[in-house]
Amino acid sequence: MRATTIALALLSVAIALKLDVDNPHDTQVLLQNDHRDMINPETPEVFPVPTASRCVVLMVCQYMIIYTALAVSRTVYGCFYSQALVRYKTRGLAAAAQTMTYAPMLCVLFIACRMRVEFLSKGKGQPQSWVQNCMYALTFSVLASSLVVLLMPLFSGKPVALKEGSCDLEKPHLTPRTPRSRSVTAEVTFYILTAVRYLILLGLYGGMAGVIVGINIYLPPGETDLSKVPAPAPAIMCTMILSVVFFLTQLIIALCQTYTEFMGVDFYAGHIHKVIQVMNAAASTVEFAPMVAIVFLAARMRALQHNGQPQEWAQNCMYGATGALCLTTLMAIVVPMTLGGTMKTNPATNEVTFEVPNPTFGYIMVAIRFICMIGFYAGVGGVIYSIYTFEAPEGKTEPVSPTVQCVTILTCQFFFVYALLLACLTISEVSGGQIPLETYRFYSAIEAAKATLPWAPMLAILFVTTRMYALLITNKKGAPQAWVQDGMYMATWSLLISFLTCMVAGLVTDTVETDEDGNITTKFSNYWVSIAMTVLRYFTMLLLYGGIITVIAGLFVMTPETANGRGSVPVLSDVVNSTPLGKPPPGPNDVA
Repeated sequence: MRATTIALALLSVAIALKLDVDNPHDTQVLLQNDHRDMINPETPEVFPVPTASRCVVLMVCQYMIIYTALAVSRTVYGCFYSQALVRYKTRGLAAAAQTMTYAPMLCVLFIACRMRVEFLSKGKGQPQSWVQNCMYALTFSVLASSLVVLLMPLFSGKPVALKEGSCDLEKPHLTPRTPRSRSVTAEVTFYILTAVRYLILLGLYGGMAGVIVGINIYLPPGETDLSKVPAPAPAIMCTMILSVVFFLTQLIIALCQTYTEFMGVDFYAGHIHKVIQVMNAAASTVEFAPMVAIVFLAARMRALQHNGQPQEWAQNCMYGATGALCLTTLMAIVVPMTLGGTMKTNPATNEVTFEVPNPTFGYIMVAIRFICMIGFYAGVGGVIYSIYTFEAPEGKTEPVSPTVQCVTILTCQFFFVYALLLACLTISEVSGGQIPLETYRFYSAIEAAKATLPWAPMLAILFVTTRMYALLITNKKGAPQAWVQDGMYMATWSLLISFLTCMVAGLVTDTVETDEDGNITTKFSNYWVSIAMTVLRYFTMLLLYGGIITVIAGLFVMTPETANGRGSVPVLSDVVNSTPLGKPPPGPNDVA
C-alpha cells in the first residue's frame, strides 16, 4: 500500500509540473506557431496537449495504479489466506478504488468542454483559464480522496471509511476509549480529516459547476456578444444534463449529511434519513451516464471531422436516451416521496422497479418503466447506428476510425450484458415466476461477465481524447499513430477476452466467482484448468495495461508529422499485428 501511495504522489507531481495554464513555454510555442502560419497559412497550429486531455490521463493513470495494486494484492494474499481475510487485508486499496467513482463522469465533462471550445474557435482557442483551473480542482480532488484513504492508516492505524457508492469520506469519529497519550493526536487528526473532507467536496462540486458554466458562456476569439454564439450541440447538452443529474443526487446526499453533522440530528431519524435513502437509490439509476455520454461525443467527433453534424434523427436519439434516463431518476425520487410507494433496485442489473399502494398507479409505473427502458436502449442503439451510416455533407466520407470502432465495441459489450440481464428478469417477472431465468446457469454466466465492464467507460474516454488531439493538430486530417491504435485494440481485446472467459466458464460450471475487477476467482477442480485461468487472467491484464500505457505515451509524443495513422514500434508492432490483437475485435462495423 505504501508503494501505491508513493506512486500516486509522484504521478501527481510529475503531471502537475506540466499543468500550468499560463506556462510561458506553451505561450512561446503558440507565438511561434502564429508566426509560422503567417508564412505558410496551411500549416496547422500545434497546441500543447490540452488541459482536458491531461486531466483525463491523470485520472486514467490513477485508476490503473490503484486497480493494479489491488489486483496484485488480491493475488498475493489469495495464495495464503481465505477470501474473507483477503478482503480485510485489501480494504484500504478497495476504498481507494471506490474514490474513482466520479472519474468517468468528470472525464466525459472535460471532453465535452474541449469539444465545444474547438468547435466555436475552429480549433484555435482554449477554455477560459479559470475553467481549466476548475478541471484541475476536480482532478486533484479525486486524487486527494485516494491519497487520504491510503495515507491515513499510516498515521491513525485505522482505514478511512467512504460513503457507499461515492468518493465522499465518512465523517471521522472520536472515541472516548482513545488512550490519553493519544487523545491530542486523535483530536488533531479528527479536525484535519474533517477539513480535508470538505475541501474535497468544495473542489468536486465547485469545479464541476465552473466547467458547466464555462461551457455555456465561452466566447470564441473575436466575439463579444454571447447571444450570437450557437447553443451547445445536442451531444454537449446531453452530456451536461447527465452530469448535472449524476452529481445532483450526490450533492443532495452530501448536504443532508452535512446538515445532520452540524445540527447534531440523528442520522437515522426522520425525513433526513428517508431523503438520503431515496437519493442513494436514485443515484444508481444514472450509473450508465458516462458510457452513454461518450457515445454521444464520439458521434459528434465523427461528424465534426467531416465539417458536419450528426443526423437530425441521431440527435433526437440522444435527447430520447437522456430523457429516458432522467425520467427514471425522477421517478425514483417522486414515487417514494409523494405517492407513498417504494422503489426496489435489482442488485444484478440496477434495474429500478416501483411499487405503490394504488394498483392503478402500479400499472402506470410498470408502463413508464418499460417506456423508459425501450427509449433508453433504442436511443443509444440509434446513435451507434448513426455513426456507421453517417455521410459527409461535402466530399468523401471517411471510414469509421479505429478509435470510434473501439468505443462502439466497448459500448455494445457494456449494454449487451445489462440488456440480457434485464431481459431475463423481465421474462421472469412477466411470467409470474414460472420461467425463473435468474436461476439458470446462463444467467449466472452473464452476471459474472458484468464484472468485466467497469473499465469500459475509462478506456473509451481515453481513446476519444487521443483522437481529438490528433484531429486538432492536423486540421481534422490526421489520426493517432498506428502503434497507438494497436494499443487501443489491445485494451479493447482484453475486456472482450475477459467477458468471453466469464461467459464460457459460467456455462460449464454451476457458479462463477469473480473479484471486483472481473477476474475469475473460481477454484477449478482440475489443476491445469486453474493454471490456464491464472495465465489468461494476467495475459488480459498485460493487454489492458500495455494498451493504456501505449495510448498515453502516444498522446504526449504526438506531432502533426506523426499523427498520420502510420508508424510502428520495432519488433513489438510486428508481433502484435501478426495476431488478431492488431485488428479490432468483432463489432458493429462487421454488421454494417
